Amino acid sequence: MRDIVLLALAGAAAGALNGLIGTGGGIVIVYAVGRMSRASPLADRRDVFATAVASILPISAVSAAIYAAGGVGLPRAAAGAFVPAVLGGAAGGLLLDRAGGKIVSAIFALLVMWAGLCLLLRASGVM
Repeated sequence: MRDIVLLALAGAAAGALNGLIGTGGGIVIVYAVGRMSRASPLADRRDVFATAVASILPISAVSAAIYAAGGVGLPRAAAGAFVPAVLGGAAGGLLLDRAGGKIVSAIFALLVMWAGLCLLLRASGVM
């Protein structure tokens, strides 16, 4: 029951973050599913990241539909990034199968720290 509540809260937080700022939902899902998988010795970190990726697609689709219904237009940059993003997603999915869970976790942690640092520096006017 505790896991179901944790997943429900994580899903709600992921959706709210994605709708509000367009990112962050995957981080919440990785954290929640990662916490749950620690109880299972068979859990693989790659499964945690794959679960987050699979969760983000419907969350993003709903957010985009709500933006469109609210009159927010899709910037041209999104159209130009679509095909490379799909190709990058396919390449990342193939690499995930070959990479070890510790390597993927380290890449994820570094990316989150880098993004946080950049946001803090921008907010303080340094960047």
